[in-house]
Amino acid sequence: MRNHKIFTYLRVFFVLSAAAATVSNANSFQVLPKVSDVDRKISSLGRNPVLDYLGHWVVGSAIPVLKSPVHESITLAAIGCSAAMGYEDECVTIEAVRENRTLLYGVRWPDDPPFLLNTKSPPRIKGCDVRITLRSTSQPTCWWGLFSDAGSQAKRKAHLKEPAFGPGDYMLYRSHYGDLQFMHSMGAYDGETAGETVDRMKIWAEFLWGVALGSTPTGVFIRDLGNAKMATYFPGDLTTMNLFATGIVEVRKDLDEVAIGVLLHMVQDSFSNAHAVRGQEPGAQCGSTGFDKPGQIQQFHSYAKQSSSLHDEQDTTKALGLHTSQISPSAVDVSRAFLTMWQAKKSWGEVEELFDCVFEPKDRKIEANAGVYQSVPNTRGDVRWNPS
Repeated sequence: MRNHKIFTYLRVFFVLSAAAATVSNANSFQVLPKVSDVDRKISSLGRNPVLDYLGHWVVGSAIPVLKSPVHESITLAAIGCSAAMGYEDECVTIEAVRENRTLLYGVRWPDDPPFLLNTKSPPRIKGCDVRITLRSTSQPTCWWGLFSDAGSQAKRKAHLKEPAFGPGDYMLYRSHYGDLQFMHSMGAYDGETAGETVDRMKIWAEFLWGVALGSTPTGVFIRDLGNAKMATYFPGDLTTMNLFATGIVEVRKDLDEVAIGVLLHMVQDSFSNAHAVRGQEPGAQCGSTGFDKPGQIQQFHSYAKQSSSLHDEQDTTKALGLHTSQISPSAVDVSRAFLTMWQAKKSWGEVEELFDCVFEPKDRKIEANAGVYQSVPNTRGDVRWNPS
């Protein structure tokens, strides 16, 4: 019996280790996961303490070796890190992360949004505990199982001219593979026009700006905020606090920082070649804002048919260094512009001019696709597919 248990634990360990290598293929500029004391405490009270502790070892030890903290690098550089251009990864220190913990939680939220599992129809995946909020650091085995399932389903639905997932599906499915891919500056499906994508992004940005300024109530159902388009994304009994901080008590008093972090994530992803294609920067300014204009959006990509390995080559600190060394305004510069306007408490009416400039599509009718990051057949004749 003891030998059987040991074998089972080792098998889970190796599965998680393999998962760690694949989890590094995230649907955006990669983010360094952090396992908090709260996560460890919660998992110790759950039904799968051994599995979750193994998962925590993987998330806390293996993945950071494989993943690049690009969003943190961009954000901390935009705040004012003194690292030289092209070396923004040096901004990510323990002290800086601790000092800006809530903002960075918001920056990584689109990649790992916390949500509750369905208690009436729980996932048929080993390691899932419906009593515990789902995120990669609290239930890593369950998170990976759901993430893999989302990728497999999205592949089967990739031929459809509609999002693979929508309201009623788990946030993890929607934000990476469904109707909420605009959070990553990507089309929701192959064929969505650039105009449709940027319109979705603008609805989201305006909502986030209201939360960031404190003008949008966070304890009211999103469907009752008077924003009909936001209500189509979140038609159920979900408040802004639920959306951003389900099970995460520590950040609830600072949802303004969380919201601006979520917005920065979308801004930064728009400079990743695997997410969007930008033209050359024109040397002009964004209207009366005083900020420089980045290259125009030529096309958005969608994720379902992309090769995760090809996608990820654009989402590393090396890619970031090449980007900031050659392009101005860079993702860092534009992130700083939005942070400056937030700190100055500018109204959405004032910020809208900057948004329209930063995300201006060259042609609103051009359709999203996988671009040069398309999955291709391997030598055995099947398709290389790494759900991420």
